[in-house]
Amino acid sequence: MTGCGHLCASSKRMRRHWSDAHSVSGPNDFASHARSVKLQTFFRGTKLKYFEVSVATTDAESPDFDEGARHDRKDSDVAEMSLLAQPTSLPDSSPVVDLETLAYFHHFMITTCLTLPKIDDSLPASQYWGKYVVSLAMRQRWLMCGLLAISAYHSATLEDERTAQQKHCERATKLRSEFFVGFNETMNKNFNNLSTEDLQKTKKIAVQIRSIISCARWTLTGSITKQETVLGPTIALSRLQSLLCDIRDFSELGNSSAIQQNKADDRQKNLDMNSARGTATAPTVLLNRLQILPYRMAEIFGKPDHEQDAPAILLSIAALLECCSSVFESNDSLAVDLPGTLQGISAWLNKTTDHFDYMVSLLNPAALIVLVHWAAILVKQTEVYECWFIHGFSRAIVLLIHEHFSTDDAVRGLVEGLLG
Repeated sequence: MTGCGHLCASSKRMRRHWSDAHSVSGPNDFASHARSVKLQTFFRGTKLKYFEVSVATTDAESPDFDEGARHDRKDSDVAEMSLLAQPTSLPDSSPVVDLETLAYFHHFMITTCLTLPKIDDSLPASQYWGKYVVSLAMRQRWLMCGLLAISAYHSATLEDERTAQQKHCERATKLRSEFFVGFNETMNKNFNNLSTEDLQKTKKIAVQIRSIISCARWTLTGSITKQETVLGPTIALSRLQSLLCDIRDFSELGNSSAIQQNKADDRQKNLDMNSARGTATAPTVLLNRLQILPYRMAEIFGKPDHEQDAPAILLSIAALLECCSSVFESNDSLAVDLPGTLQGISAWLNKTTDHFDYMVSLLNPAALIVLVHWAAILVKQTEVYECWFIHGFSRAIVLLIHEHFSTDDAVRGLVEGLLG
């Protein structure tokens, strides 16, 4: 009708409009009083208004002006839901976030960040990881991949079913690879779009994330006794060599400038194997084993192949006793916080001699025996604090070295019972 232009979504509503607004009963010739158009609305509700839109392509008119009211409000809502469910092509610049990624991010924010150790003295661990680190990771994809990798590894530890664990680990491995691409680029280059201060913050956090990932990826290996298959000597050797590459990364997590790095001459003063310093509060059994370890190894291995081997072994044992004493001599072990424990025990990695490190790289049995005792002490302490990634990492060292010596009864006797 002249001057009306009313728009609605069905013939039934149009006839009602004629009756209510114009007091006209619907004519038999419907097409002479209304026409089919393309409608659109931005809102829903009691004040709903349609407007006509033009379409670039020529489509066949929809013959739906029937009395069945198929285009009533309810049906039109269903149609719109169907359209929303259709796949939509996004421009290349649009970020594509899958639900799996969102799930790992949510898990990190809600759960994982609460399990990570305190590193920054000015912030609680939850705020440091859940706010400060996340805020930086939001601006750099590779950093976010590192956090998501940690979340995926943590998710694996919460699963009981082996297939689910494996799925999380596979996803974590991919995220870890992407993190290390950005990590290597950042450490080797200076970016013009980052200030010197921002770059240093990024590098510091990146090293911390790398350290946690290096530990976390061994978590399920640390639960080897629960696995369906047992590692053979060949696989154990391969994994052990790979794990040894990650040990230095672990030291970055617990490194602190407050811990003094003693020289070999200073360590020599602590070499008295009869000293009971620290044994009253430290894991007594393990430390007692350490003190008699040189004599047991001398009986099994005999004369060292190299003149520097014996001093390197003795100094590494003395350094380990010293590190344990620094953690436990003042307080009961339950009173020591996790960061202090990490700093004290991981300091041993920086106190060993270069020759000892060389012996470890060659998988020298005597050096591995000392290393496995260090890992066993770390296992005991992380059990107290339920630190999942360090506990799994240190436990993996013990199990893999034990498996490495599985064919040598004499040497295996030096590592048996360390986790008992």
